[in-house]
Amino acid sequence: MVVLDTCIIIDHLRQTKGHSLLRRFISRYSEESLALSVVSVQELYQGRSTRDSDDENFLLSTISPLRLLPYNFEVAQTSGILVRDLSRPIGLADAAIAATAILNDAKLLTLDKKDFLGIKELQFWKS
Repeated sequence: MVVLDTCIIIDHLRQTKGHSLLRRFISRYSEESLALSVVSVQELYQGRSTRDSDDENFLLSTISPLRLLPYNFEVAQTSGILVRDLSRPIGLADAAIAATAILNDAKLLTLDKKDFLGIKELQFWKS
């Protein structure tokens, strides 16, 4: 399984000619199971573009085929430990996304590996 970071969805939504990393990933690795943390859904809805119904529908059509992974006690506990034990600050959303990938034995596909530096248990998708 591959967990998509929020930035992968944002990149896809912003592309006008269909050259997003998400589209390229799906065309190459369609057999992979793609997932998204529900924390990413919150981050996506924080964007003002979701006020527009067409933009919101595009967002929903993009994420609807993905497996949504919950934010539950185990994810909260693991992300809290990540925040506690990292030698640098990390935001709640990034910690939760990392914990979600770790707990689901999944790789993370992101455009911003620097956001996750120092998380030894986290595996990144390498294309």
